[in-house]
Amino acid sequence: MKVLITGGMGVIGAMTTRRFVQEGHRPVVMARHMDRNLIAPVEDKIDVELGDVQDFPRLVSVIQAHNITHIVHTAALVGAVSNKNPPQSIHVNVVGALNVIEAARLMKVKRVVYTSAKGVYGYITGEYAHPTYKPVPEDHPKNPVRIYESGKLMGEHIGEFYHRTYGLEFISLRFAMTFGPGKMVRHGGMAVTSQIVELPFAGRPVRIEKGGEQKDEFIYTKDVGYAIYLATVAQKPRYTAYNIGPGFGQTLNDFARAVRRIIPDADIYVGPGLQFLEAPYHAIFDITRAREDFKWAPEYTLEGAIEDYIETLRQLSSQR
Repeated sequence: MKVLITGGMGVIGAMTTRRFVQEGHRPVVMARHMDRNLIAPVEDKIDVELGDVQDFPRLVSVIQAHNITHIVHTAALVGAVSNKNPPQSIHVNVVGALNVIEAARLMKVKRVVYTSAKGVYGYITGEYAHPTYKPVPEDHPKNPVRIYESGKLMGEHIGEFYHRTYGLEFISLRFAMTFGPGKMVRHGGMAVTSQIVELPFAGRPVRIEKGGEQKDEFIYTKDVGYAIYLATVAQKPRYTAYNIGPGFGQTLNDFARAVRRIIPDADIYVGPGLQFLEAPYHAIFDITRAREDFKWAPEYTLEGAIEDYIETLRQLSSQR
């Protein structure tokens, strides 16, 4: 297996790159520009190709040059940026996904693993919301609200079409709320959980006005990379879409308690009530499909993830 990881230096892509290296592979990482920040520990164990997923000939040439058999597509214009520039969002997130999938078909790549988003489900209401939190299955209605999630859902539809029509193996992964190094810089205000870790690490207070009683499902970016790896190597996946998360809910106060165990003087305040995000995206996933087809289970507990997160921040600080 020879894997190409688009966006392989980003928040999710870098942890995916590192996981493939950990598993004994030498992945090819394609990115628009060099950003060694998150891949420094494995930089000598990967091949880097600079390029944009909007450049179809470049994609084809990279796949051909490295005899690529599997593609992990993580390159995207993230939500906060997408909302400010819808045309660019569509070009990168929809046309870019189409280019990756069409290049895979043309070059006879075996499988494309596509990173989708929790937001394809739209607002979570009724029995799936507080206080019952019925787990959301993959066939739950899709009603994306933002341009980013609409583009992600279109990418899923493109992949499913190529799977049905051309036999290309295609898997989309919908992740619970992710947290990890780099999220605050690249995802803005949506990176609430990362604020609870990174601001105390920097000696700064955290003030979140509401949402302390809100349950949601959180997944560490290293576990995201692990899930992507499992989806890439799975022998007989039965579906084209899978929910990925721990399968249970936690609160921002759970995060705060875990941070205080490592940084005892962390100044964190989370106000009472629900809905710490701007819109009601809070949910808990049904992860039965991933458990059965990938043998999926996260490797990190919340406490273990935050401990590793803070250690990673220390390493990044020492590199500067």
